[in-house]
Parts: sequence; C-alpha cells; structure tokens
Amino acid sequence: MALRLLTSRVSRSSRFAATRTQTRSMGGPSPPIPPFARNLAPSQILHEEHELVWDDGVAPELTIDFDAQHISSDEGLAWWFAGLGFFASMFGLMAWTDPGSKNPALNRMVNIIPDATAAEGEDEEDEE
Repeated sequence: MALRLLTSRVSRSSRFAATRTQTRSMGGPSPPIPPFARNLAPSQILHEEHELVWDDGVAPELTIDFDAQHISSDEGLAWWFAGLGFFASMFGLMAWTDPGSKNPALNRMVNIIPDATAAEGEDEEDEE
C-alpha cells in the first residue's frame, strides 16, 4: 500500500513537471509581423496624370480597373438597365401586393396621431 502511494505521488509530480516544462518551452506569442515596405516619397514634380494612380505608399495601382475588357459598352449598358428594371419591378410588385395591409399587428389608422393644428384651432375659436 505504501509503495502504491509513493509511486502515485511520484507519477503525479512527474506529470506536472512534464506539462510545466512543456508550456515553459513554448515561448509565448510569435514576434510581430513587420509593416509593409513603404515606397519613397516623390522628389520631383508629379506628372499631371498621376492622379489616376492610387498610391498609398505601399503598392500603387490604377484607380480605373480594366477587369472586364471582354464586355462591350452596349452589353454593359444593357446590364445596367436590366438591374434598374429589376429593382423597379420589385418596387411595383410590393406596391401591387401591399404587404402593409396584410400585417396582423395593428391597423395604421389606429396608429395615427391626431392633427395638433386642428386641436389648436378649436381652442382659439373658443377664446373669441
């Protein structure tokens, strides 16, 4: 019995020591990531069209993206009007179905505040 108690205490302390050294050897968080390498500030007068370049000091790029060169202007205009037509049709559908009238919570007529100017006008007539 004494031997069992002794071995259990030794194994417990050795497990604790092993986990303790393991956490101690991890070393904490990683070092901070270095900041972006910055470009040098311009030393000469900039060209007139430099305003077309987005230059935040790290990675200059064109402000106008030419990602969809395979789409013609006519096709782009057609897509534009199709998008506007979609939203106009959604607005028309909502106006036609009138979802506010289907709300079972409270009627709009109950929720309207009485006109304050009408009440003021009645008070003025009573005073005269």
